[in-house]
Amino acid sequence: MAFPQTLQASDIPYKFKHKLMYANRKDLHRRFRMGKEIVVREAKPEDKEAVLSFCQKTWEWGDYIPKVWDRWIKDPAGKIFVGIIDGKPVGITNVIIVKEGEAWLRGARTHPDYRRRGVITAITLKCLEFAVKKGAKLARLVTESTNIPAQKALEKLGFKPIAKFIWWETENFETKPSKYSSFAKIDDLEQIWRYLEKSECFRRCHGLYAKLYIWISLEKETLRSFIENNKCIKAEVDGEILGLTLIDDEVSREWQESSIQVCYIDGNFEAVADMLKFLKKFCKEKEVNKIYAVSSDHPTMIRVFEHLGFKREEVEEIVYEKVLTKL
Repeated sequence: MAFPQTLQASDIPYKFKHKLMYANRKDLHRRFRMGKEIVVREAKPEDKEAVLSFCQKTWEWGDYIPKVWDRWIKDPAGKIFVGIIDGKPVGITNVIIVKEGEAWLRGARTHPDYRRRGVITAITLKCLEFAVKKGAKLARLVTESTNIPAQKALEKLGFKPIAKFIWWETENFETKPSKYSSFAKIDDLEQIWRYLEKSECFRRCHGLYAKLYIWISLEKETLRSFIENNKCIKAEVDGEILGLTLIDDEVSREWQESSIQVCYIDGNFEAVADMLKFLKKFCKEKEVNKIYAVSSDHPTMIRVFEHLGFKREEVEEIVYEKVLTKL
């Protein structure tokens, strides 16, 4: 899977290179002046045609924005903000509140003819304003490890890298049976949570799990929900939790295919391998055709997935976070 380039260093105007500031806070529109004025406002349904005209060839296969536009613009949990120059939409970003106190930014796009003008910077600042008004204390987004310009731009905006993740996938479910993995029961909640509290992997992942392309804080009640919905696999020997795997099938609905996503996985080599064997067998029995997995970048995790024949994405994903304050 490929992901959008969230920001480009070239998107920051020269006069904001050394110190980004909010411009005209009392104004409803975010404005930067660099030749022509950039006005940032909420997207309207009638913006669709103009926006999709520059969201067609982001990657070799195209772009996902045309598929999600109608859903995003109606989503009560978020907003699409557009950058306008001369009355024309030239950039967008979507911001959503993924849970109380947490905002997620995604889908940043700029018209090719309007890059290097601060469009995405202006839109991002407006997204952060929205997040603060909705009570968000943190804003996060993801970018690829090879996208150095985006990383520099994010740091200029006050974002900090907090965790690295790797995407894996497989359609090969031939494997040996698992020995000690099973779906967790609600009685396991406390023990599994205590395991997480002491987990190096959990700290390395900054306490996050992935759902589709979004990383969210994993809290005890979230874990409860995974267990209650039969989406938490545990590795347990003699009453001791050795690892856990959280799964979800939203990818199947999103991409209209029979697939499952590993949202979080934790444990030593043997435990992770055993849980993945259990998951492969489960998918084969349920006629699931594909597993997508998100793991930490820990060397042990990499060795397990490679050992079991998962295909690795070429680049890592870096999650960035910004602590928000009232404007």
